[in-house]
Amino acid sequence: MLTTISICWNDKLWRLSFCCILFMGVVVASLMPYLSIIGIERLGFSDTTYAIVTTGGALMSLLASVFVGVYTDQTGRYREVLITSIALGIIGSLAMYLMPAKGTFILAHVLMIPLASTAFTQYFALGQLAANRNPKIDRDFSSSAIRAGFSLSFALTPPVWAFFIAQGMDLFIIYAVMAVLNIFILTLVFTSWPKDQTSDNNEKSGITFFQGLRELTALPVMIRVFAISAILGAVNLYNIVLGLIIINNLDGIEAQAGLFAGGVALIEVPVMLISPAILRYVSKSAFIGVGALIYIIYLIPFGTMSSMTSAWWLMLPAGIGAGILLSVSVGYMQDMMTHRPGAGGALVSVSHFSAAIFASGVFAFGTSVTDYVGTSWIGAGCAIFGAILLMGFDKWRLRSKAYLLKQGIEV
Repeated sequence: MLTTISICWNDKLWRLSFCCILFMGVVVASLMPYLSIIGIERLGFSDTTYAIVTTGGALMSLLASVFVGVYTDQTGRYREVLITSIALGIIGSLAMYLMPAKGTFILAHVLMIPLASTAFTQYFALGQLAANRNPKIDRDFSSSAIRAGFSLSFALTPPVWAFFIAQGMDLFIIYAVMAVLNIFILTLVFTSWPKDQTSDNNEKSGITFFQGLRELTALPVMIRVFAISAILGAVNLYNIVLGLIIINNLDGIEAQAGLFAGGVALIEVPVMLISPAILRYVSKSAFIGVGALIYIIYLIPFGTMSSMTSAWWLMLPAGIGAGILLSVSVGYMQDMMTHRPGAGGALVSVSHFSAAIFASGVFAFGTSVTDYVGTSWIGAGCAIFGAILLMGFDKWRLRSKAYLLKQGIEV
């Protein structure tokens, strides 16, 4: 494994992608455990309104990611698009820090921060581009390691915030720190973008925007995206209800949400690094199914614990399950667009942000008919449904392909 890590790290483009997503992870990890608390507990949004706002933001991220993925494949202008995305993140974070209000929250989290999140798409696209250029890089390990960097940030960041919040720090300071971190990432891109690693004509797709869009919206692709979104929706739902369940059901405090999230992410990292080795023996869809089963072992009993003291052990199944789902799904999505780094990265983001929409929808529906705990159970059911759909569809596709080949038909 050390040799594989060394090969990736010595590639300038891959290293830049990893470092950028590492710091982007710090930005996201600073906010996500507390976003629902800020929106609902601090700014006073209702559960339904909060769900509508976050759904709108996820939809904006999804549409922008598709556009960016196809556009960068066409033009090879990764650097310019990335700089624009990061700049929007700086503006959105500063707006929330300087003018914390409902209107600012809607503007920042429906428009500016979602547009900034397209950087997530581009970091995976750059990692895939590096793997395409460097045959020594293992593709599955490359995508898993980049995703592990994102999770490593989640392991280290929330406990730090938990300490300061426990000391009485105001939650809105998080946005100021996010702006500073985005400025650092922007500086990193300006100064470290490899001068000899620009996209040339051979790496441009050579297809029109609408042809690229049709590739992304083909039925077999959309079925898989829907299944993955249902599975990852359970993980996104955890981000929404974690702090709310801790405060309202487990008699916990805000800081414990950060500690729990950090512990889960810490467990995710080694799972993500080991996953490529396991994939030599099992298919990605089967492994995703295993990850979904492990994850619901956490999701179902979490809110029924008597207190936070009895809930800490659930970090183990949460971390193992999420580690499998979040890393293997990246390679699964990119495999569908192997020769289109931008489109492959777009699919990663489409599944990611579709999952956020899925989670917001489940949250809105669930809280209208039950409590936060019942809502998490609905999310668990969606994850199992998605896993069954994914494995069933892939099995059917393999049988169909085998039948066509037997009839002498090339596929």
